[in-house]
This record gives sequence, structure tokens and C-alpha cells, in this order.
Amino acid sequence: MIDSGRRIGHLDMDAFFAAVEQLDDPSLRGRPVIVGGLGPRGVVSTASYEARVFGIHSAMPTAVARRRCPDGVYLRPRFGRYKEISDIVREILRGASTTVETVSLDEAFFDLSAYGADVNASIEAARKIKADVQEATRLTCSVGVAPNRFLAKLGSELDKPDGFLVIDPESVRELLDPLPVGRVWGVGRVTERRLSGLGLLRVRDLRLTPADLLAREFGSAGARLQALARGEDDTPLSGEAASRSISRELTYAFDLIDPAEIEGEVRLLARDVASRLQAESLLCRTVRVKVRYPDFRTITRQFRFGVGVDSSGMIERLAVHLLRSRVPLDESGIRLVGVGVGHLTESTARQLSLFD
Repeated sequence: MIDSGRRIGHLDMDAFFAAVEQLDDPSLRGRPVIVGGLGPRGVVSTASYEARVFGIHSAMPTAVARRRCPDGVYLRPRFGRYKEISDIVREILRGASTTVETVSLDEAFFDLSAYGADVNASIEAARKIKADVQEATRLTCSVGVAPNRFLAKLGSELDKPDGFLVIDPESVRELLDPLPVGRVWGVGRVTERRLSGLGLLRVRDLRLTPADLLAREFGSAGARLQALARGEDDTPLSGEAASRSISRELTYAFDLIDPAEIEGEVRLLARDVASRLQAESLLCRTVRVKVRYPDFRTITRQFRFGVGVDSSGMIERLAVHLLRSRVPLDESGIRLVGVGVGHLTESTARQLSLFD
């Protein structure tokens, strides 16, 4: 059952990285701007709406984007600048809501349940957040307001750019039923293909499918998918640290073979991740190293600290240790390497162990 007493908002900055570049350089306004890796194996992080008409989207190889839009403006990300604006958005949200869950630099959930049964007041509060963000950043954002997280995020996605969509409990079925199953949270390309193979193309199909069939095909995840198809999601907002994880990874134009060169790349990535961790005043308890081989086989190795840390030296040493001791390297080389940190907490207070 959908809890009509809850009001959750979701704010998503529109084409954020590209929009910031157009904001800072007016000559880019109205032009297709693509932000991401610029090497032969780079991928698109964000594409402006002018670029999207060429079929360019995030996670697309940059080489493909260049073929589709050779006259586009291709830029490397400036994470420091994006974080400056993200911090402004975060402060506006924190000033308007008791619980804010920041998902990434450009999107966040916020709780409006404090307004209780006064639905109009919660909606007006969300409208003010949207207006305040756009006034403070000079960028547009899209906002969804709904009884739960899934529907709130869906609302912001369905009305972009510069949109504002309220989903009432009474209109959920009418809204969800005709949507493709790929709109359901957790349905990626692989799951969507499996659902399509069962003849389940729309959310309505998923909602009406016998539960035992979904359980047989998807195990316990089947019940979760069907609940989302009904618009049900009781996941609470966590109100946790702004970033759940921070990571950097690089895909190389030519496979790296020399272990010393690979280790040097891991050191550089670890330092960069540590600097971003410190910039956001966060501590991590997990460090991980990711490697992808030429045959696209990918492995991840991680270690968890007993206490939260933000030391660049510790993170770098541990990342190198994981690479040396737990990542097989041979003459085939690697095509991608990444370093990340997780289990993040605010660094306002810390207790260090003598032996850690």
C-alpha cells in the first residue's frame, strides 16, 4: 500500500556538468557540449540537451559521440567547480528539509513529511526549493514530489528539463501502467531483456504478472519489482553523508602491461580520491581497487579499516598493497584501473585507535 502520509522530493540538476560549462562560458550556450573522458576509450559523463538531439547520452563512448556529433564541444570534467555549485544546492535543501539524502553532485532526495497532512504546503515548499536553487546557481533543475523515493525520482525524470511533477497516490497506477518496464527502479538492460522475453513490456504487465512466476524467474527480487510496479517503496531516506562513495577510474587508449606503470596510475588515482575526500570533509572506512582486462573481465578488491580515515598516504599505500597482493597482472595487461573509497562519514569528529 502506498503511504499517502509521506511526502518525498527528488531534485535533479539538468545536464549538470554541461550546464555549468555553458554557465561559465557564455559562448557555449546553445551549442552541443559533451563532458567526459577525451581519450580513445573515454566515456561521456554529461551531454547538454543540444547534444542529446544527436543521440548522445551519459556512459556512451566518447568516440561514438564524436562520430554522431563531430562539431560538438568536448570538455574534460572540472569536479572542483561542480562541487562548488553542488554545495550551494545542498545548503538550500538542508535549510528547507529535516532530512536530505544527497545521491551525487547533481541529485538529492529531501523529506517533506514534516508538513503532515497539509499537502499543498509541502508542494509549495518544494516549489520554493526549486526556485531558490535556480536563483542561487543560475541553472535549471527538475523536481519530483511523491509519496516515496521511487516515485519522486520518477517524477523528476518524467518532466525534464526545468520540470516540476507531483505524483498523488490516486494517480500512481494511471501514471505507471503505460511506462516501459525499464522505468522501474533496478531494471537495467539485462533485466529488461529478461522481462521482455517473458512478454512483460510495460509496467502494467509487470504489475499483473503472477507472483510465483516472478519468484521463479527472479527469486526474492521478483516481489520487489512487482511492488515498485504498484508504486510501493518503503525505503527511508538515510540522511547519511553526502557521498556514499568517491572513485576515479581511467580507461586507456592502449593496454597497460608494465606493473610499475600500473602501480603509478593507482598511486595517482588514490591521491586524487583522497583529495576529494578531504575537500568534502569526509572519512572513509573502505578502499577498493578495480581492474578491467583486455577481454573485459573485471575484478574489484577492497579492504575495510577499523576506523574512518582521510589520509592520502594511508589510502595510497593500501591501494598499492591491494594491487600488488590481490590483483593478478600478466603479459595481457589491463585496459582500465580505478580506485575508490566507501563507507563514508562526516569528519566533524573522529576517534582514532592507537593500533589502527
